[in-house]
Amino acid sequence: GAGRPGVLHGALSYLLQDDAGQVREAHSISAGLDYPGVGPEHSWLHEIGRATYEPVTDAEAMEAFRLLCRTEGIIPAIESAHALAGALRAGQRLGPDGVVLVNLSGRGDKDVDTAARWFGLVPDAEQAAAATTDGTGAGDR
Repeated sequence: GAGRPGVLHGALSYLLQDDAGQVREAHSISAGLDYPGVGPEHSWLHEIGRATYEPVTDAEAMEAFRLLCRTEGIIPAIESAHALAGALRAGQRLGPDGVVLVNLSGRGDKDVDTAARWFGLVPDAEQAAAATTDGTGAGDR
Protein backbone atom coordinates (compact mmCIF):
# COMPACT_ATOMS: atom_id res chain seq x y z
CA GLY A 1 0.00 0.00 0.00
CA ALA A 2 0.87 3.66 -0.04
CA GLY A 3 1.14 4.00 3.74
CA ARG A 4 4.36 4.15 5.71
CA PRO A 5 5.09 4.59 9.42
CA GLY A 6 4.48 8.05 10.85
CA VAL A 7 2.89 9.83 13.80
CA LEU A 8 -0.67 11.18 13.63
CA HIS A 9 -2.63 12.34 16.67
CA GLY A 10 0.18 11.11 18.91
CA ALA A 11 0.14 7.52 17.68
CA LEU A 12 2.71 5.75 15.52
CA SER A 13 0.85 4.03 12.69
CA TYR A 14 0.82 3.71 8.91
CA LEU A 15 -0.07 6.99 7.19
CA LEU A 16 -0.41 8.52 3.77
CA GLN A 17 2.39 11.09 3.77
CA ASP A 18 4.70 12.90 1.42
CA ASP A 19 8.52 12.62 1.30
CA ALA A 20 8.82 15.36 3.94
CA GLY A 21 6.59 13.43 6.34
CA GLN A 22 3.59 15.73 5.91
CA VAL A 23 0.23 13.97 6.02
CA ARG A 24 -1.36 13.70 2.57
CA GLU A 25 -5.04 14.28 2.00
CA ALA A 26 -7.06 11.10 1.65
CA HIS A 27 -10.13 10.64 -0.54
CA SER A 28 -12.81 8.00 -0.64
CA ILE A 29 -16.42 8.01 -1.79
CA SER A 30 -17.08 6.68 1.70
CA ALA A 31 -16.82 9.29 4.43
CA GLY A 32 -15.93 6.49 6.86
CA LEU A 33 -12.76 5.70 4.91
CA ASP A 34 -11.69 9.28 4.17
CA TYR A 35 -8.77 9.29 6.63
CA PRO A 36 -5.00 9.34 5.98
CA GLY A 37 -4.04 6.66 8.50
CA VAL A 38 -4.92 3.39 10.16
CA GLY A 39 -5.06 2.62 13.85
CA PRO A 40 -2.02 1.33 15.71
CA GLU A 41 -3.66 -2.10 16.06
CA HIS A 42 -3.86 -2.49 12.28
CA SER A 43 -0.29 -1.24 11.94
CA TRP A 44 0.90 -3.85 14.45
CA LEU A 45 -1.00 -6.69 12.76
CA HIS A 46 0.57 -5.67 9.46
CA GLU A 47 4.06 -5.49 11.01
CA ILE A 48 3.86 -9.00 12.49
CA GLY A 49 2.42 -10.48 9.29
CA ARG A 50 -1.02 -11.31 10.69
CA ALA A 51 -2.87 -8.99 8.30
CA THR A 52 -2.46 -7.64 4.81
CA TYR A 53 -4.29 -4.64 3.40
CA GLU A 54 -5.02 -3.91 -0.23
CA PRO A 55 -6.20 -0.63 -1.70
CA VAL A 56 -9.57 -0.61 -3.46
CA THR A 57 -10.70 2.18 -5.77
CA ASP A 58 -14.05 3.89 -5.47
CA ALA A 59 -14.99 2.39 -8.85
CA GLU A 60 -14.21 -1.16 -7.68
CA ALA A 61 -16.16 -0.62 -4.45
CA MET A 62 -19.19 0.75 -6.26
CA GLU A 63 -19.20 -2.15 -8.72
CA ALA A 64 -19.16 -4.53 -5.74
CA PHE A 65 -21.99 -2.45 -4.21
CA ARG A 66 -24.02 -2.86 -7.43
CA LEU A 67 -23.27 -6.59 -7.65
CA LEU A 68 -24.47 -7.34 -4.11
CA CYS A 69 -27.60 -5.23 -4.61
CA ARG A 70 -28.46 -7.02 -7.85
CA THR A 71 -27.57 -10.59 -6.89
CA GLU A 72 -28.59 -10.75 -3.22
CA GLY A 73 -30.91 -7.78 -2.71
CA ILE A 74 -28.60 -6.47 0.02
CA ILE A 75 -27.64 -2.79 0.09
CA PRO A 76 -24.22 -2.72 1.76
CA ALA A 77 -22.64 0.30 3.40
CA ILE A 78 -20.10 1.79 1.02
CA GLU A 79 -17.38 1.01 3.58
CA SER A 80 -18.40 -2.67 3.35
CA ALA A 81 -18.49 -2.44 -0.44
CA HIS A 82 -14.75 -1.77 -0.31
CA ALA A 83 -14.29 -5.04 1.58
CA LEU A 84 -16.52 -6.80 -0.96
CA ALA A 85 -14.33 -5.55 -3.81
CA GLY A 86 -11.28 -6.97 -2.03
CA ALA A 87 -13.14 -10.24 -1.45
CA LEU A 88 -13.95 -10.49 -5.16
CA ARG A 89 -10.23 -10.15 -5.92
CA ALA A 90 -9.37 -12.76 -3.29
CA GLY A 91 -11.97 -15.11 -4.74
CA GLN A 92 -10.40 -14.82 -8.17
CA ARG A 93 -6.98 -15.67 -6.71
CA LEU A 94 -8.29 -18.59 -4.62
CA GLY A 95 -10.37 -20.15 -7.37
CA PRO A 96 -13.68 -22.03 -7.16
CA ASP A 97 -12.72 -24.07 -4.09
CA GLY A 98 -11.59 -21.04 -2.07
CA VAL A 99 -13.58 -19.72 0.86
CA VAL A 100 -13.91 -15.99 1.51
CA LEU A 101 -15.74 -14.49 4.48
CA VAL A 102 -16.81 -10.82 4.54
CA ASN A 103 -18.41 -9.00 7.44
CA LEU A 104 -20.95 -6.42 6.27
CA SER A 105 -20.57 -3.76 8.93
CA GLY A 106 -23.23 -1.12 8.66
CA ARG A 107 -26.18 -0.59 6.43
CA GLY A 108 -26.39 0.92 2.99
CA ASP A 109 -29.68 2.79 3.22
CA LYS A 110 -27.71 5.82 4.40
CA ASP A 111 -25.66 5.62 1.18
CA VAL A 112 -28.47 5.31 -1.38
CA ASP A 113 -28.22 8.98 -2.43
CA THR A 114 -24.43 8.74 -2.85
CA ALA A 115 -24.80 5.53 -4.88
CA ALA A 116 -27.57 6.99 -7.05
CA ARG A 117 -25.38 9.98 -7.85
CA TRP A 118 -22.36 7.72 -8.55
CA PHE A 119 -24.36 5.63 -11.01
CA GLY A 120 -25.87 8.71 -12.66
CA LEU A 121 -29.41 7.94 -11.52
CA VAL A 122 -29.92 11.32 -9.83
CA PRO A 123 -28.81 14.53 -11.51
CA ASP A 124 -26.86 17.04 -9.48
CA ALA A 125 -28.54 20.35 -8.57
CA GLU A 126 -27.21 22.20 -11.65
CA GLN A 127 -28.50 19.53 -14.02
CA ALA A 128 -31.88 19.44 -12.29
CA ALA A 129 -32.24 23.23 -12.45
CA ALA A 130 -31.28 23.32 -16.12
CA ALA A 131 -33.85 20.64 -16.92
CA THR A 132 -36.79 22.75 -15.68
CA THR A 133 -38.60 25.33 -17.76
CA ASP A 134 -37.57 28.36 -15.70
CA GLY A 135 -34.07 27.19 -14.66
CA THR A 136 -34.85 27.33 -10.92
CA GLY A 137 -35.49 23.65 -10.39
CA ALA A 138 -39.10 24.44 -9.45
CA GLY A 139 -40.70 22.95 -12.55
CA ASP A 140 -44.01 24.12 -14.03
CA ARG A 141 -45.76 25.31 -10.87
